[in-house]
Amino acid sequence: MKIDLSDLMGKRGKIQKAIEAKQVEVAAKVTLDAHRNLVMGSPVDDGDFRAAWTVETPTKAFEDGKIENNIEYAMPLWNGHSPQAPAGWGENAITAAVKGK
Repeated sequence: MKIDLSDLMGKRGKIQKAIEAKQVEVAAKVTLDAHRNLVMGSPVDDGDFRAAWTVETPTKAFEDGKIENNIEYAMPLWNGHSPQAPAGWGENAITAAVKGK
């Protein structure tokens, strides 16, 4: 049996671009899902913490998305300071997004 890979090798550039586009698409979806999970899982008193989440999706292959909350009390809340959101709630929100839940 003989397999000719010359056609496949000629399409290597197109295949690489398709893979990179899919990687950006998946990374953007996971970033947006994690953002949604973090917003919905945020403990709420006056709503400032929940409203302060920002998100940037990746625009190039293998670029990271970015989710931030710059409220001064974000770290205590992240670490479980609120009875509404126990320690680990943020990590669980991100893990669920990665797993597609």
